[in-house]
Amino acid sequence: MDTALILLDAALVGGLAVWMTLAVSDNWRHPKMNEEAVRMVSQLDLLEQEFPEDFAQISYRRITDPRHVRLMFRTIRLAETVAAVALWGSVIALALAAFGAAPLDGATGAAVLATGFFSLIWGGFIIGGNYFAYWYCHAWAQSNHFMFMYWGLFVLVILLL
Repeated sequence: MDTALILLDAALVGGLAVWMTLAVSDNWRHPKMNEEAVRMVSQLDLLEQEFPEDFAQISYRRITDPRHVRLMFRTIRLAETVAAVALWGSVIALALAAFGAAPLDGATGAAVLATGFFSLIWGGFIIGGNYFAYWYCHAWAQSNHFMFMYWGLFVLVILLL
């Protein structure tokens, strides 16, 4: 039973690892797609068009310098890359621990850190998005970020039980 539970932990962390790998690989292969989304949100483009009175109240927050947008995107991509690598390392460590080839405490600790980082990335999007009022025009993105954060938190709870 212990082996099965450890393998279940590895599978749950593996789900996060697969998803993060697919997401970040698109950010490496097709960077303009998400960099454009970061630009649109940070420049408050849709808010300005659809809610001009509200835009006027927070227009000072907009980021228009392409270098700053690119830096934000590259920072996001780096964090996602680190998370993907850490998650995969944790999956391997947990799988090895399930068969006695690695210490379970170390594998679980690594998985907790990697899973926590996964959730923190999405929490960061929620915080940053709130700063740019993305719930006005990008509610689908806010909803996705919450779901990914919760997914990571649910896996974290399982790891800590």
